[in-house]
Amino acid sequence: MALAARSWLGLSGSIRQSQSRQAREIAEAGLAQLIESLNKDYAYLLIKDLSNWNDNSYTSSICTNSLTGTPATSSSIGNNGRYTLMDYDFQGSPFYGGKATIRMRGERLKGDNSIAATAIVEESLDIKPKSCTTSFGEPTVTSGFPGLLGQQVALGNNDVFGTLSGNVLCLQCYDGTDYDSLTREQQENYIQMKNNGYVAGQIFLGPIDLPPVPEPPAGLNFDTPVSITKSTLITSGTNTGPCRVEARGSGSPITHCVVDSVELNSKKEILTVDSSAGDVRIYVRGDKLVLTGGAAIKHLPPDAPASSLGLFGRPSDPTDSYPDQLIRLAGAASTNALWAYFPDGNMGINGGSKETAECDSSGECTGGDINGAVWAKVWSGSSSNVAQLVVPADIGTQLFNKYGPQYALGIRDYVALGVSRWSSWINP
Repeated sequence: MALAARSWLGLSGSIRQSQSRQAREIAEAGLAQLIESLNKDYAYLLIKDLSNWNDNSYTSSICTNSLTGTPATSSSIGNNGRYTLMDYDFQGSPFYGGKATIRMRGERLKGDNSIAATAIVEESLDIKPKSCTTSFGEPTVTSGFPGLLGQQVALGNNDVFGTLSGNVLCLQCYDGTDYDSLTREQQENYIQMKNNGYVAGQIFLGPIDLPPVPEPPAGLNFDTPVSITKSTLITSGTNTGPCRVEARGSGSPITHCVVDSVELNSKKEILTVDSSAGDVRIYVRGDKLVLTGGAAIKHLPPDAPASSLGLFGRPSDPTDSYPDQLIRLAGAASTNALWAYFPDGNMGINGGSKETAECDSSGECTGGDINGAVWAKVWSGSSSNVAQLVVPADIGTQLFNKYGPQYALGIRDYVALGVSRWSSWINP
């Protein structure tokens, strides 16, 4: 009887060990199936926590080879196994990628579907961004960053230069979902590009979640906003007129300027912004920022990056409770580097090119009317206008570093690869 009891205990222990091992293998199989599904069809979810998979938000716009919705997070393995995703936690940013930790539970089932053994497997993987049309490790053909963005875009004869970041993103130009079936000619038609218009980068048609328009810090005690109607000089680092300086410790100060409207209408009227002592950000609260008749913005020094001058409008107004802001930009005799973001603005560039874009063999350019990025509710390009927007290759990195990761928008694909940590345990 003692020998039989010992043999039975040994057999039972062996069965339990086998079932526990099978439960771990089921969890591992579930992990493999989930990662394959994410990489193949739902790559945009790789940069979102599990709790946000169903919120229908698109931190990065969906590539044409992606499916909407979510992959299976629970399924059967064979006749006696079941896996369930417990957690997916992403640490990083859409721009640079990061790491994801996945926790999967595997269950070895008995014949009556009760649980014989449970195991949990947890592993961490690297999440890497890449172009939508290339495999990881291949040369990048686009940053995915939208140099020109609008809910609606009528490009007209405007030009957008910059092979890497000179991309156009229109959120509502096309209401279908089969983006990958559209030819380049069809894409150009949807953004109403005319014969003399040009886009050096990619054209993307589809949804993306826009970040909030930047706001000045609270507590800077601005005066009541007034309109700029004559030549004005704004110098960074000075608390004068509509501007207040935000001290940032050892970092360069940021000069915030709150104005009502800007209306300049002759060649002698120039809004000059000197960002030598730190970045300048201008917030337009009124109905318009209009430069006509040769009036222009002049950003100094000439080599200042686009992220050093920000022009910002009112927040998005989805119910149209008040009229859209009217924005007509114009560069002075030299190229002006700036980032303009007017979520409730109808924007365009006045006049033809004052400094023609000059491009190198790689397709990256200097010159043009505006050097930077422009985002608006509506982009209105004139049929007789050959104005040029030149988008620097690193503009996404500039905004990431100065404004935060949510402003480094882009149409990117992602891939999970390279397990960096693995562990498993038996659930009691």
